[in-house]
Amino acid sequence: MHNNLFTSKSSYELDQLCIKRGYKFNELMENAGKSAFIRIEKEIIPSLKKFNKKLLILCGPGNNGGDGLVIAKHLKNKGYKIDVCFPVSYSRKISKHSKMFLKKINIDEKDFQNIKLNQYSLIIDSIFGIGINRNLSKKIINVIRKVNKTSACVVSIDIASGINADTGDLMPESIEADHTITFVAPKIGNYLLPGKKNSGQIHIVSIGEKKSDILKVSKLSKLKLNTPDFWIKKFKWPSKLDHKYKRGHVLVKSGPLSSTGASRLAAESALRAGAGAVTLASSSASLVVNASHLTSVMLKEINNSDDFFNFVKEKKINTLIIGPGCGINKLTKELVIRAINTEIGLVLDADGLTSFKSNPSELFDHLKKRRKKENIILTPHEGEFNRLFNFGQINKIDKANRAADITKSTILFKGNDTVICSPRKPSLVTKESSSFLATAGSGDVLAGLCGSFIAQGMKSHDAAAAASWLHNEIGLDAGPGLIAEDMEKFISKILTKKLKRIYQNAN
Repeated sequence: MHNNLFTSKSSYELDQLCIKRGYKFNELMENAGKSAFIRIEKEIIPSLKKFNKKLLILCGPGNNGGDGLVIAKHLKNKGYKIDVCFPVSYSRKISKHSKMFLKKINIDEKDFQNIKLNQYSLIIDSIFGIGINRNLSKKIINVIRKVNKTSACVVSIDIASGINADTGDLMPESIEADHTITFVAPKIGNYLLPGKKNSGQIHIVSIGEKKSDILKVSKLSKLKLNTPDFWIKKFKWPSKLDHKYKRGHVLVKSGPLSSTGASRLAAESALRAGAGAVTLASSSASLVVNASHLTSVMLKEINNSDDFFNFVKEKKINTLIIGPGCGINKLTKELVIRAINTEIGLVLDADGLTSFKSNPSELFDHLKKRRKKENIILTPHEGEFNRLFNFGQINKIDKANRAADITKSTILFKGNDTVICSPRKPSLVTKESSSFLATAGSGDVLAGLCGSFIAQGMKSHDAAAAASWLHNEIGLDAGPGLIAEDMEKFISKILTKKLKRIYQNAN
């Protein structure tokens, strides 16, 4: 399965390519509805604990409603009890294609006001698709609210009604789907919050497109889901001839005595992820407490920026991680500026970013002047991002892309819908996320993974993508009760059992 993300414009362009190849539009609708029906019957219905064979299909006036009518036809032919409803009398103004399919199924239209929704074990939402560009009426909002209150399984067609396909934003109300069956490729709104939350499990089905059609459309949008397919051939799996310094040396800046834990998490994660050596730069005050917790991570007493960069030169450090627990202060700021000017690998996280909140342009100016730009990653969460950038009400991908253009760096914009953007590179969005990663210290682990992969020779865009994927897999594997200290235990397991197999298959 391809890993492209579509906008509403991309979907329209693909339809046009299919029509140029000889398809009629009603044939595409038939293909779409039939593919959705197969997925519903073969996968979704068998997964339901209670199923009484009674289904309700809610149709809108446009082509999404037509897809719903095709599904109704196939379900009826298979013996299911089907009710069709145009919630606000849309049947009077439906598209010509929908009229054609409505005649074929020969089902009386139900009045929504007289329907008891709890009699159905499955409700299919084909009210609005990806092309909705107007505010919802009060009647439709009322319909959506009633559907969301039922215990029935809800399946949305292409995208849940009320989600903006291009931004993930919600109308005043949106269908809260258990499943979304989307055509050809997932839409941005399926994977960006808050739309992601209301999309449920995503199923991708065909309308009869060719792979070449998808590639043509994808080149225009450059939006992809972050899967190993994208970066696995660039992953630096250890070779038999490697030695520790060939695997890279990472230097992590420790915080003061009161906040050393974050930097230790980053340091240990970098080592676990394959860096040949990791050193934690500690002040004299924090040195003892760090030493009491660490064995494999080396320690170096460093009390000022001169000490720090003398050590960088002496030990030929490959990558710096500055930010986790460092404190928002003059020293952190000085270290960041000097680190940018070294041209070596750099991960800026947490306090390394927030130290510039009063004057973000100072950070941006230094980043722009940096000659080597493909070995630097900024890893802000939403709060840190908003302290540096003020882009208003645009979607997360556009925000990250703008930030990447301003900083000339890779932006790993963290969250349940993590986005990775770099200048002149495809934008990447997390495919499957784990809410269990929302725990203190999780971002420090991610910073360590990013630093490790840069030190091992990956360019920043690929390193950020691989680190984000591995980080998320930890959350998916670990599940409830995960704390940051547990995370490094899963790194080796996932690298060995999952990523090694993927790497071998790709190479």
